[in-house]
Amino acid sequence: MNKTVILITSVFVICILVGSVYVLIFYKEPVDEEKTIEKTKTVDNTISPDNTTQGVFLEIKRIHKKGIEEEFRKIGNSWKKKPTFHFEAIVDDGLWIGDDFNDWDTGYVGWESLKDVEDEQETATVGFKIFETKKKLIGTEDIEMESFDVIYNFKTGRWSGDDSFNDSDGYGHINGENYEIWFSLNQFDVDSDGIPYWTENNVLGTDPWVDDSKLDPDNDSIPTSWEWKWGYDPFKTDNHTTLDPDLDGLENIEEYKMEKWLANPFYKEIYCEVDFMEKGHFYEMEHVLWKESQWMVMDRYSPHFITLHVDDGWPGGPTNGGGEYLRYIPETIEPASGISSEFYKYHFSDERKGVFRYIFIQAGEIGWNAAQDSDWHPDTLSLPASRKLYIKMMRPIAVTPRLQRLTMAICFIHEMGHSLGITYDVINGCDNKSMVGRNDLPPLQKLKVKIDAINYWDTYESVMNYNKFGHYVMDYSDGSHGVHDFDDWGFIDLTYFQEKSRSKYGIGDDYKH
Repeated sequence: MNKTVILITSVFVICILVGSVYVLIFYKEPVDEEKTIEKTKTVDNTISPDNTTQGVFLEIKRIHKKGIEEEFRKIGNSWKKKPTFHFEAIVDDGLWIGDDFNDWDTGYVGWESLKDVEDEQETATVGFKIFETKKKLIGTEDIEMESFDVIYNFKTGRWSGDDSFNDSDGYGHINGENYEIWFSLNQFDVDSDGIPYWTENNVLGTDPWVDDSKLDPDNDSIPTSWEWKWGYDPFKTDNHTTLDPDLDGLENIEEYKMEKWLANPFYKEIYCEVDFMEKGHFYEMEHVLWKESQWMVMDRYSPHFITLHVDDGWPGGPTNGGGEYLRYIPETIEPASGISSEFYKYHFSDERKGVFRYIFIQAGEIGWNAAQDSDWHPDTLSLPASRKLYIKMMRPIAVTPRLQRLTMAICFIHEMGHSLGITYDVINGCDNKSMVGRNDLPPLQKLKVKIDAINYWDTYESVMNYNKFGHYVMDYSDGSHGVHDFDDWGFIDLTYFQEKSRSKYGIGDDYKH
């Protein structure tokens, strides 16, 4: 009995001792989570270091007015009247009023203004409005046409509001109802790399006094500043030579190099270089891609979240960039003529191949998209500026400057469609030769086949349809128009110009038939 009591008592004591040891070993004093998070999050909470002025920069990179095609569809001379607009920006209660601009597009401008703010201020509000000057019965009035509001954060260097990082229309890009606006916000920065002092200290762990636009710690050929801006980890190696998150054919390394021209790795862009052709004599028509034609096509891509950029003589581009005047060739230049490959080789910079499409305007009557190198990349377009085309193909015939500019825009978007993968072997209503009598049939049979083809493909409401082309349709179809229609917009592939062409047209082939 005593032994049993002693045994039970011993076990009880041992349990108490073990439990005490367990508590001593595994118990920890409760952690103040707020203090811990603050300690790990913030190394230096300073926004502006000593002797540094704090301020925000607003840069307007480009403004484009939409709706030019509507003016060109009106009979008369209203297309000659250019819009007059200006912007007003309120940056942290400071007002910046831009000068009047009288055209549809500012081009790549880089207008910039700055506003000082209180030291250690965390955010600044930015409001932006565009006003158009309209005529009244007596005098004029300014009417607000577009606006946006954002809040800039001095710690993170990001902004939010009507535009924000990774939104649908691109960071630093407002795709509005009446205007497109490209802009950026930045702040005074001691090392001028665009990364805020607070972010370098507390997020990246980089030296805020050293310019990170010149450093590449992960050796992936793109510097820290660009990777930080677009949400990549600058200390983790990325294969930027193959990454193409927006599937526009521009890999990240190319997007980085094209940043000056508004390239965004998460928003689709098409870049083109265009060269013109000299006139053969004084009375001959111009062989150019008019600005108005470019802007009409630009407006067609914009609702589909694609930006078209055309180098027709950009300042700061390569010496053989866009806007050159090629020697006059009176005959139609076909893809296998040898002349087109000469233009491609000597007037289209090697550094742009695989990034830009190359366009040249010719005096002949046909346009085309075809490969001009041994890799068979369909990256070259030829657009005709010919009275024969304007008279033979267009109804009504394009004898006025207004209709000629419309026709050039239609030629442009048609040949661009081929470079996006819309070809005859995809949809037979595209470039249907029977519609334009490209066959060797007797005249009456040729006419019957032509009428039958036009009727059969009538629901294919696309600029890729020759008959619709000739009646000034300037859009790809969405496939909603019934039997025999095709969804061009759902099919297009912006990377197609980098692949091997499905067409192997070469010397000895008759392109016109």
